[in-house]
This record gives sequence, structure tokens and C-alpha cells, in this order.
Amino acid sequence: MAKILLIDDDETMHLICRAYLTKAGHTVETAFDGPEGLVKAEALQPDLLLLDINMPRMSGFDVAKKLKENPATKSIPIFMMTALKQESNIQRSYGLGIEEYITKPANMEHLKLRIDKFLQSGK
Repeated sequence: MAKILLIDDDETMHLICRAYLTKAGHTVETAFDGPEGLVKAEALQPDLLLLDINMPRMSGFDVAKKLKENPATKSIPIFMMTALKQESNIQRSYGLGIEEYITKPANMEHLKLRIDKFLQSGK
């Protein structure tokens, strides 16, 4: 299946996503903040990136911007996964070139279906 990188400072999200998505056949790598996530994204070249917005050291907005500016990572699809539900954050995220915006708490079955549908569409 897919290699997924989760960049989120919440350890519980790491445990839940890794358990659920691994069971669904995906490989899940994790990073706890933006700088770590940028390094891992370039090194791992995941098929998909799940990205939180509110994190220490660097926001998800800044991470997405840097990923899209870097030739080595600009084609990695990004799903924002955040508790922020404001329209301005949704618009800002899509303006940065993300593929999906999912609000937390995420329904894991719904997340898995969105990931599967996206991957099957050929990106």
C-alpha cells in the first residue's frame, strides 16, 4: 500500500494513526515537529503526508509552504489534519497546495477511506 508520513506533536495521534493505518496495510512514519518532518519528508519521499497545523517550532502552514517550495518534496500530497475549523485556515491551507483538509478529532475509518480514494485516483 502507501508510505505515509505523519507530522504531529500529539503522541496520541501518532499511536492511533499508526495502529489504524498499519492495520489497513500502509507503512506509517512519524515526526513530532516541522523541522523533523521536513527532514523525514525529503529522506523518505512518502506517498502521502498527514500534517497538523498547531505544532511547536514551526506551524503546519510553514511546513507545507517549505515542502511545496522544495523541488525534492513539492509533489508529495499533503492532507492537513487539524482541530482548526475556521474557514480562513481552510482557505490558507488549500492556497498552499494541499490536497485535503480533515478536522480533528478525525474519524479513522473516514480518514482511511479518504486516503485510499486519493491514492487510487492516481494522485
